[in-house]
Amino acid sequence: MARLRKPKGASDLPPKSLIASAKRVTASKDPSRLATRSGTAWADAAWHFYDTVGEYAYAVNWVGNLLSRAKLYATRDYGEGPVRLPADDPASRLVDALFYDEQGRSTALQQIGVHYTVAGEAYIVGYEDDQGVEQWEILSPSRVTINSDESYTIDGKHFGKNDAVVLRIWRPHPVVKNQATSPSRAALPILSEIERLTMHVAAQVDSRLASAGILFLPNQMAFAVKNEDGVTITGNADAFVEVLQDVMGRAINNREDASALVPIVVTADGEIIDNVSHMQFWSELDNHAIELRTEAIRRLALSMDMPPEILTGTGDTNHWSSWSIDESSIKSHTEPLLNRIADDLATGYLRPILMEGGGEDNEIPMSPEDARSYGIGVDTAEMRLRPNRSAEALELWDRGVLKAETLAVETGFKPGDIQDKAEHQRWFLDKVASGQTTPEIVEAALRALGVDLNVIMPSEPTGDRPEVHEARPTPSLEDHPTRDIPDENEIAMLAACEVLVFRALERAGNRLKNKTQRKIPGVAASETYMFHKVDTGTLDFVLEDAWSAVDRFASRWGVNGERLSDCLDAYTRAILVEQKPHDPEMMRGFVNLLKVTS
Repeated sequence: MARLRKPKGASDLPPKSLIASAKRVTASKDPSRLATRSGTAWADAAWHFYDTVGEYAYAVNWVGNLLSRAKLYATRDYGEGPVRLPADDPASRLVDALFYDEQGRSTALQQIGVHYTVAGEAYIVGYEDDQGVEQWEILSPSRVTINSDESYTIDGKHFGKNDAVVLRIWRPHPVVKNQATSPSRAALPILSEIERLTMHVAAQVDSRLASAGILFLPNQMAFAVKNEDGVTITGNADAFVEVLQDVMGRAINNREDASALVPIVVTADGEIIDNVSHMQFWSELDNHAIELRTEAIRRLALSMDMPPEILTGTGDTNHWSSWSIDESSIKSHTEPLLNRIADDLATGYLRPILMEGGGEDNEIPMSPEDARSYGIGVDTAEMRLRPNRSAEALELWDRGVLKAETLAVETGFKPGDIQDKAEHQRWFLDKVASGQTTPEIVEAALRALGVDLNVIMPSEPTGDRPEVHEARPTPSLEDHPTRDIPDENEIAMLAACEVLVFRALERAGNRLKNKTQRKIPGVAASETYMFHKVDTGTLDFVLEDAWSAVDRFASRWGVNGERLSDCLDAYTRAILVEQKPHDPEMMRGFVNLLKVTS
């Protein structure tokens, strides 16, 4: 594969050069990874639809963009599962050198995600350009050719067998492992249907724009037209067409023109009028083609390796469960794909280099058994919707566990916002002056800071010394506000609470309409209160029996039904009196009162 070389005079720095001694990967040494296969017909069709079907391109790019946020790191299995290796481990240095840097790995993962979703395979190619700059590319099989002499032709440029790193990675077909497959393969008929329906709609539009058809008029019909002198005469069909075009042109240019509202008069016998016909060159543009295309897009969403809501939208979900769509996409779709890619990179890149000496001149080559214990792990933390962990960070930092840099990040600040030494000393002196510690701790800390107050400590010779006071307890942060991601039980309860609130608002709206005998057009019953002032005396009437169904479901969520009813009733009364629209966050705040009263 390749060997890493260290920059001279910087033996402790992460390696950056990979290509200069890339001498290992050849077709003869790794035929399963470097098979001379071009893209199959179905893969070419998938790339065609990637260029022509916008919905499909969006889905493919969504996968790639999500994968780009993952982080790769080296692992080793000592018999109890893979563990992350430290940054100075040779295997970690090899992973850091892959695709040159972190930004390069992010770009590469994005491209691999696109290729794996469309055609299911790609080539990783590394080489040095004419200026000696290291280059990495993710290419389709059609752009890479492995010649009989083990040299490479990449985008028409020839590379010797020792001048480039070439690695084929692919999603193996369940039946034929050496062949690639992807979710797009089964979706090709659906994509063809979407393309043809789009072409059908476009053809109808083009047909209408190209011509308005032919209007057949019998010669027996008489038309009132004006001649050049402005005198109204009886004209033939040709004269009528001229008048019709003139009237339509003036109406289009000026919508206020009276000719747009005054009809053109035509006189003829009844049986002659029946002979007028209009020939069209298009079929009627109806909703059937649009409906069929919408259904095809829904089928495409179900075919792709992602939550269907990504393509169909989240209209059928609410904000409480929309975060779980992202979580589901990571656990059920993204992580398996990332693990597949990481395993491919470990098999074709990391382990072969370790078996050749780990990229270090003085390293002993590993045996295949030892090399197989190494792998590449994937960190998906940046993909996930993280909860607010500022409370936990403050607690752990206050107990001396967390670094100041981590505390700053978790509370929304940058590491550069941390106090420098002088600022920290000033802060500590302020704390000492306010008496928020014991004399022993003050003495020890001040001595560490280079300040000696000559205070007699308990371990020193007996004599008069300050009275030792008990340290004030560290303030608890239990009441610190948090915005943790709700668990599945809470999500279900909050979603159901929204339904109960809307049911109560709808009941209140219907009673308000009956009481006032006034119905506002276009306003739903659940929003009627926004247009009717509700005083405190009317609240009991409009909300009578509004929460009778709460007890039926409260036990499923492990909460007290009476308390939940009180919380929902208080929230609903608040928005009714203030005529505010439904606010999910405000409702959640009222529901969280259950935790306080429990």
